[in-house]
Amino acid sequence: MRILWTINMLMPNAAKAMGLTAGHAVSWIDAMSKRLSVREDIKLAIACPLKCDKPQITEVDNITYYTFPSKDCEKVDYWTCIINSFKPEVIHAYGTEGKHNYLLLKNHSEVPIVVSLQGIISEYEHHYYAGIDFSTMLRYTTLKDILVPTGFFSGRRSFIRRAKFEKAILKLAKYVEGRSIWDRVSARNINPELEYYFCPRLIRAPFYSEKWSVDRMERHSVLVHQAHYPIKGLHFVFEALGKLKKKYPDIKLYVAGKDILHPERLSRRLMPGGYAQYLKHLIKENQLEDIIHYTGFLSAEKLAKKLTEVNAVVIPSSIENAPNSLAEGEIVGTPTIATYVGGNMDMLEHNKDGFLYCYNEPNMLAEYLSQIFESDDLANCLSEHARATARKRHDPDTLEKTILGIYDSLILKNK
Repeated sequence: MRILWTINMLMPNAAKAMGLTAGHAVSWIDAMSKRLSVREDIKLAIACPLKCDKPQITEVDNITYYTFPSKDCEKVDYWTCIINSFKPEVIHAYGTEGKHNYLLLKNHSEVPIVVSLQGIISEYEHHYYAGIDFSTMLRYTTLKDILVPTGFFSGRRSFIRRAKFEKAILKLAKYVEGRSIWDRVSARNINPELEYYFCPRLIRAPFYSEKWSVDRMERHSVLVHQAHYPIKGLHFVFEALGKLKKKYPDIKLYVAGKDILHPERLSRRLMPGGYAQYLKHLIKENQLEDIIHYTGFLSAEKLAKKLTEVNAVVIPSSIENAPNSLAEGEIVGTPTIATYVGGNMDMLEHNKDGFLYCYNEPNMLAEYLSQIFESDDLANCLSEHARATARKRHDPDTLEKTILGIYDSLILKNK
């Protein structure tokens, strides 16, 4: 089977082989590509737009990479060249926002194309400010928010612009692949004729190798992922910590990912964003200065290990579509608390796998953290149930068969 994927960012190993700066791999794409690339019955190619001057074909780890200039993809028909060169039997377009995927769907119907649903941006933009009221935004708006496209106010406008491409792509698409009731309903709200295929994400190998236990954890410690803009809900976590600090004076919060409170670049320190300013206000107001610890970006190995070391992991977003961060915590077995939004409910059963709460109710987050802190028996029960359920849902062999079954189905339908 000849399979062509389209992605928005190169895999780190491919970028390194091409002499380019390696970004952060989209974890589930990276994990599945490693499995498919070693199969003798499959030839995998990956196409990706780059800031470059000319198209290039590169072979890395048994995968053929087609890279092409993103700046002129509207003027030059790179897709015809790629399709004629590789001759794919099926194309899997990851993401619904890129101009390159829009052009692929608009101009090519000779090969079946399945579009992978990641986040539904047209739904996300309604939840961007995550309960931060207008007066608060005005109070903490900075010059950066006015000048930079991803600022406090303009960040949502960026989502709205991206949503236009997403809607256009989904209206052109015939087949989509997703992982939750929420993304199926949201996608069909845009295009009721879509044929939907269900396939959970493949999680990276290190998370299957680790196991959380009470004996390994740091008591009263909490982990949150990638919380650098409002939709991720970190401000409500800070409020919850303020309510718990007196009862648990040794409480700690570890934030994995981008540190917007202590940026390395001088320009960002001199011109901070409004959301960072608001978070600093909450830290001061709740006396959290010694509680918050940013870890920076962690490799899969380091993140999996960190999940074994904390008392709980929180997914506090105002909207999510079945996030990998939730799956990773469950697979390791870290007691998990997530917001009752989007696809989270498909992944976590309340009171069995963990706890669900309304994202804008820090009192409930504080209550559920307290329950986990107070009872090792409860923490162990949640851990074991979630771990068993998630490992079945994200079983690598099952997911590989599922995605290949989708490809086989599309090829047969289009013969």
